[in-house]
Amino acid sequence: MHRDTRAAPSLAFLLLALIAAAGAGAASLRPARHGSFGHYTFALTWQPGFCSTYDGCLREQPRKPLIGLHGLWASRPRSLIARGVSAPKWWRRGCDYFHHSNRAPRLSAKTLEQLRSSMPHLRHDLLRHEYDKHVQCFGFDAESFFDTELRMRHRVVRSRFGQYLMSIARGHEVRRQEVIKAFARAFDTTRWTALQLRCGHNRRGRVVLTQIWITLHTDALARFPGNGALMNAPIAQSNCPRTFRVPDWR
Repeated sequence: MHRDTRAAPSLAFLLLALIAAAGAGAASLRPARHGSFGHYTFALTWQPGFCSTYDGCLREQPRKPLIGLHGLWASRPRSLIARGVSAPKWWRRGCDYFHHSNRAPRLSAKTLEQLRSSMPHLRHDLLRHEYDKHVQCFGFDAESFFDTELRMRHRVVRSRFGQYLMSIARGHEVRRQEVIKAFARAFDTTRWTALQLRCGHNRRGRVVLTQIWITLHTDALARFPGNGALMNAPIAQSNCPRTFRVPDWR
């Protein structure tokens, strides 16, 4: 039977287009303003721990996700460093140094639903807060920004590190060093301090994992978590003790 090879180039073109489309959101995520910052912090929550500490989550909090989405935070722009603004001050105020907006981001219904199912539900709307403090002053396209965050979260959930947290560590006391080793093995990295583990005291006074912060190069979102995307955090912010609990939902 004669094989028509004329379709091969079209098929190859289609495959390349699909691959390009898969990374398009992250690849096109570029700040329109104040883009001279040195790194991103990708902040994820361990939902059972996060919701058992601080002010807690609202009653309608989805209890299915274990690894939740907090935000993607740009570090200080050089213009603020030149003004003598310290990193802790930037962490507290963020975009308020340039512009304050109390508006919610304009997002598609699909993206909003995905964010509602993966972000903590707090008394003060976390999505609006994240947009105001970490997104709007940089001129990011909101849809692309939050879509990128969602895809990055999905990669962590599907990774060996995500599976370690959700299966081996979940519900147990763990050693901090073992969690760090699991991270390094899963992402094939020697940049151990790219991972910042955040803990808090739950209502019973037990120290529990609440957040997972990952430091990234500014041009690395599309290839996260592989191919040199991770960088050592310039300022240590881990606060988990030598041993802590990775709680389950109660």
